[in-house]
Amino acid sequence: MVCFTAPRGSVSGGPTLCYAGPVGFDMMKRISGLIVVIATSGAGIGATLRLLPGDASRGKALFRAWNCNVCHSVNGEGGKSAPDLGKSVERGFSPSVMAGLLWNHAPAMWAAMARQGVARPEPGEQQAADLFVYLFAARFFEQPGDIRRGRQVFLAKRCGSCHGATTALREGVQPVAAWESLADPIALAQQMWNHSRDMRLALEGGAIAYPRLSAQELGDLLAYLRSTLEPSPAGDFSLPPAEAGQELFAAKGCAECHKGTLALEAHATRYGLTDFASAMWNHPFRAEPSPVRLSYGEMRELVGYLVSTQFFEERGDADRGGKVFAKKRCAVCHDNPSSGAPARSTMAGAMTSFGMAAALWKHGPAMSDRMRREKIAWFRFSGSEMADLIAYLHGAEFKRRNLP
Repeated sequence: MVCFTAPRGSVSGGPTLCYAGPVGFDMMKRISGLIVVIATSGAGIGATLRLLPGDASRGKALFRAWNCNVCHSVNGEGGKSAPDLGKSVERGFSPSVMAGLLWNHAPAMWAAMARQGVARPEPGEQQAADLFVYLFAARFFEQPGDIRRGRQVFLAKRCGSCHGATTALREGVQPVAAWESLADPIALAQQMWNHSRDMRLALEGGAIAYPRLSAQELGDLLAYLRSTLEPSPAGDFSLPPAEAGQELFAAKGCAECHKGTLALEAHATRYGLTDFASAMWNHPFRAEPSPVRLSYGEMRELVGYLVSTQFFEERGDADRGGKVFAKKRCAVCHDNPSSGAPARSTMAGAMTSFGMAAALWKHGPAMSDRMRREKIAWFRFSGSEMADLIAYLHGAEFKRRNLP
């Protein structure tokens, strides 16, 4: 997430299929290259749009191919003249937040690219989805850890009863310094997952409660544990394609329990990766008799799939979006055939956050010129405004288009 993995169509029109039935990744494979768009009608309720799954590895390649790293860095790697995109700018980074940020900063980015002789890319919707998942994965420490609080967690959860920092306190229990990886919360959750049965037995023998952790506590604990070791460079964390995680979800028996009210689709979330890691950390407390072992790669694949499920749909309020459309004076061009701008009717049934990002980079400079002539200032969007505007432009009715 996920997904986290374009359409051949775009907001300007193109071959796309609208499918109203259940959509799994098997279906996505069979209609690869097509976008599935679903809208829910009704006054005052949010439209629900199906988004394309993205691929973080492809997004990383695009980030470099488009020379984004000339100005931007990701977790310290890259240019320094623009913000580091690995640093969280807003809790709950989502496709609509990305579309809003791109829109808000587009004129400055275009000017900087022109000064440096960098060609302006024209991403499609799939490429926008890939870039989103890459940037989401780059922000996996959404809740910065605090060493002092982490030490308090270490003491309060009585971790030190078994785990020494540099020396073993009990036979068969590794000190923190010997742990395979503290590079990210997924690694720690994976190690705990595999040792949960032995850890539970040891805790029960010492009358110690199982150490359940919130996402913030996990981030703080990681910060503290890493502070006890020699500094090491940050890992290049990325998410694998969602399909592998979905297959693993079934193969490991997760799907046997996660159905009905426990089905993943039944829980709308906007979790960061630390949230997912803490959920995986806490999960063995409920798993009986003992969770199946997972490699680090398998844990990453599962989390990648879990991410993709929450970003496979997005919601916005079409009624509020109509007010945003009016407030931002979008109608000056988009309701005026003589302007040359696409009419709203061309966006019905097709607009998504990824489509908005693609349209911005394709048509944005011409739109900026037109706005200057009309004496309209380049307006800014919050993430929620962008989500609502997209819901409004998408519309509340299915629009079925021809297959390629």
